[in-house]
Amino acid sequence: MIALGACLALLPPVGCGDHGRLEKDPTTSAGGGGAGMGGDPTTTTTTTGAGGVGGVIEPPGPTTLTVVNGVVDSDAVRLCFLAYPDPQAGALPWPGVEGLPFARGAVIDPIAPTVPSDGDVEIRVVGGDLSATGGQSCDTLSSSPPAGVSVVSVGVLPASVFAEEKSLLVATTGCVGGVGHTDAAEEAICGPGYSESTPTAGLVAGFMSRLGDLDRVPMQFVHASTGLTDTSAVRVRPGSDNSTATIAVPTFSYGAIAPFPPFVGFSVGTLLDITEAQIQLIPANGVEPFSVTTFAQAFDESLLSTADVEDGHGLTFVGMGAAPSAGSGSWWHAFTFTAFASSP
Repeated sequence: MIALGACLALLPPVGCGDHGRLEKDPTTSAGGGGAGMGGDPTTTTTTTGAGGVGGVIEPPGPTTLTVVNGVVDSDAVRLCFLAYPDPQAGALPWPGVEGLPFARGAVIDPIAPTVPSDGDVEIRVVGGDLSATGGQSCDTLSSSPPAGVSVVSVGVLPASVFAEEKSLLVATTGCVGGVGHTDAAEEAICGPGYSESTPTAGLVAGFMSRLGDLDRVPMQFVHASTGLTDTSAVRVRPGSDNSTATIAVPTFSYGAIAPFPPFVGFSVGTLLDITEAQIQLIPANGVEPFSVTTFAQAFDESLLSTADVEDGHGLTFVGMGAAPSAGSGSWWHAFTFTAFASSP
């Protein structure tokens, strides 16, 4: 658990800590359902609150929910948001059969009725051949998934989370598995303990900070890659070959939403050529980056653009996919950062 005030601590390990055009997604859920998943999902606890670090207080604001898909071995996923421990019968997965593509996000607004509002919420990931899921309910998909479809329960969010006056982020991670999803480097792709029959799908969840400096671009970084197990550091380099990179997050490990307060090392002006500005990952005790993502790449899968980078408007960059060393493959996605509005 990481208790940062702006952080949600979950078990199994899931993570912590506008002015943009982040998609607002209409609700698509009908009233509920879900057969058991062959065992109780792990419950969760929170360490949220109005407090902060070193006396820093996170300002209250409207409760918002941004959902990001970081499942490595599916081009898109659907999610079941189910009342726990008694799921409502007949609930439909969100979004529609097209799913939420890898490295994309959407704001669920309003949060209810897609997400049950009167208790704890279990989340199940539906991956694989989404065209086969049609209009089937979450309970049908869970008890009798069609061929090529995997359904994995990834945890329970306590009811108190959705009562917080904060900008909530939920990012799916890991792999759902399935026949043929195997490789010599599969643990670097999907995380420790993975095999095609033992999925590692999970969640990173927490709060994106609304704190900011009106003369700077507030930035936070989310580690949502189960394959990237080595602790690293995050640097930001302005868009010029002659510029110097600055450490934004000294210690960056799975589940982190960091730093808090947000990094405010640069303004729009000092980022220079924003498309060529870089997010670099370096070894914890190293200097040379082992992963470099330009802002142009980070905004490529985003519903924002580099034109949305403005002083005083917070950005959260979510890192997801296989470990950088694994690249991309026939059934998995490479590591990438994608940009989101911290306060959509």
